[in-house]
Amino acid sequence: MERILIDGLSFAIPLFVMAIGGIYSEKSGVTNLALEGLQGMGAFIGAFVAVLAAGYFGSNSQVPYYLAIVCAMAGGMLYSLLYGLLCIRLKANQIIGGVVINILAMSLTAFFTKLLNRLVFGAASEKFVLPLLSGIPVIGAAFKDVYPFEILILLIAVVAWYVLYKTRYGMNLRACGDNPHAVDAAGENVTRIRLIAVLVSGALSGLAG
Repeated sequence: MERILIDGLSFAIPLFVMAIGGIYSEKSGVTNLALEGLQGMGAFIGAFVAVLAAGYFGSNSQVPYYLAIVCAMAGGMLYSLLYGLLCIRLKANQIIGGVVINILAMSLTAFFTKLLNRLVFGAASEKFVLPLLSGIPVIGAAFKDVYPFEILILLIAVVAWYVLYKTRYGMNLRACGDNPHAVDAAGENVTRIRLIAVLVSGALSGLAG
């Protein structure tokens, strides 16, 4: 039972942070159906950077792991610019744009993976145990064998909630989804707000990857 809970969280939490990115995009009025493509691109770039960095820092170093996280987020953000260009700047259908971005990501990552011959590096990142919490019966398993990225994602979730509901930017972002004309009349740039939301969505999807 404990193993099911531990492994379940390590797979579910990345999807959780990707969903947060989707919420940001949705609240701004852009339904981001390209999340899977952004996730795949982030996973590819993160893995590629980790392989390269492992050659410099060694397989026992945690530096490649953290570099992979940063580069995966950056890769997701950059790739999401293409979705933003299609759906925000060129006013393309969001459903069709999302499908295109997903298919393109699948094709590109498969092509480049074969091209680069997919190197294998080191062992998986080290896990750790949270004291006290791990001693709780049954649910304490959720705090055993915890990956560092799981803690990072939970912190991001709290920050994302605060920004979305407690800041001026969050208010403007939500207003862009409900009434973009009112936001425009208030002197705010709807396109810029929506593009930032899509970039956030791309970064979090890349992190999920």
